[in-house]
Parts: sequence; C-alpha cells; structure tokens
Amino acid sequence: MVDLFYKMKCLHQLGVKIHLHCYTADGVQQPELNKYCTEVHYYQRNSGPRGISLKLPYIVKSRASAALLTRLQQDDYPVLLEGIHCTYHLHIGALTGRKVLVRLHNAEFEYYHRLAGHEKNLFKKLYYSIESRLLKNYERGIANKAVFVAVSEQDAVLYKNIFGASQVHFLPVFIPYSMVTAKEGIGHYCLYHGNLAVNENEKAAVWLLTKVFSKLKLPLVIAGRNPSSALEKLAHQHPH
Repeated sequence: MVDLFYKMKCLHQLGVKIHLHCYTADGVQQPELNKYCTEVHYYQRNSGPRGISLKLPYIVKSRASAALLTRLQQDDYPVLLEGIHCTYHLHIGALTGRKVLVRLHNAEFEYYHRLAGHEKNLFKKLYYSIESRLLKNYERGIANKAVFVAVSEQDAVLYKNIFGASQVHFLPVFIPYSMVTAKEGIGHYCLYHGNLAVNENEKAAVWLLTKVFSKLKLPLVIAGRNPSSALEKLAHQHPH
C-alpha cells in the first residue's frame, strides 16, 4: 500500500492524470486519494463462493469486475495493474492492443507456497497450497501479455527464468522518505512491525525473540495486527 500510494503521488507531481480503480471489502472510501486522482472508482470483491474457480486463483477471480472492464473500455489510456490480483481482464484478452504494465508485488505463487509451509491450520494450509499451484499456472499464462515491473531484482530474474517473460524490469518501491530526518545515534530500542496475522510475519517475530533478543539486553518492540496469544506469551517471557 505504501508503494502504491507514493507512486500515485509521484505520478501526480509529474502531471500524470490518474483514473484510479480499486477494490474495497467493506465499502469504505478514502477521500485522501481525490487529491491525486482525476477520478476514483470503487468496486466490491466477489468474496466467498462467488470468487472460487477450479482454474483461476481466488485472489484473481474475486476481482473480476464487469463494471471495471466497462469503464476501461471507454478510453484508450495506458493501464497500470497493481499486483497479479488485478489482472483478470488481461488474462481473458480484454486489454489486447492497450499499453499495459503489471506491478509485481511478489512472486505470488512462491509467496503462497511459503505461507502453506508455515501454516498450522489444515484448512488454511490446503487453501494456500491450492492457490500456489493455480497462481503458478496463471502467472505463466500472462507472463508475455504485458510489461512487468518487479519490486525486487530477484523477482524480475524469477519471471524471466521460470515463466520466460520477455519484458520484465526492476523498479524499487516508492517510499515517502526523500531526506533523512532521524536523530543521530542508535536509539533506545528495536522495532519489528508487520501484519502479525500473517503466519510468516509471526514466524519472523518468533525467530527474533528466540534467536536474537533472548541473547541481547537491547529492548525489542513488536507491533502489528492481531498478534497470537502464543506470540504475546513468548514476548512476555523476556522483560525487555
């Protein structure tokens, strides 16, 4: 989200007119976006059974909005698709002849494979495993239908080697920091921040607690969404 937001700010500063289309799970709109976009359109995801397909990844099929396609077909502007999640209309050939860029947020099939490896809940583990297989086939199928822009050099190489993508480039993430404003020195504590509901983020926090900060006196702060009781208990075993 940080990359996406500051990319919009950068494009706006360059004089690019942005027609933003975005999905929202709860219908909540973000007025801040109106500062940088010519227009903003919101769409509901087809969550639940409506988003399930035997051939397409859930993260893609649940974002197959007919209303979005109708709006895209009203002009011939270049299209920037943020993440594999939003590429359904590219997949079905509805954007043929358009200038299309896909921003790769991850090697998604590999990301879901790793989530499956860390997951203890059998239902979620099965979902991640199936999604990983579907994503690998899906990503191979669209690898030469657009120009791809990866957030890491490793992802760019992976797309070339595994999927044979002919047009894939590396572009670092857009961040808000244009100058150093931090105070000098090392500070008083270390901060680990992430969505702690994601199992790989919790595993990283556990590793830091057990392998690093259990051996140091330097204080560690773990902050993020929905930490498990097991993580909180482990953190409280170390007073610092």
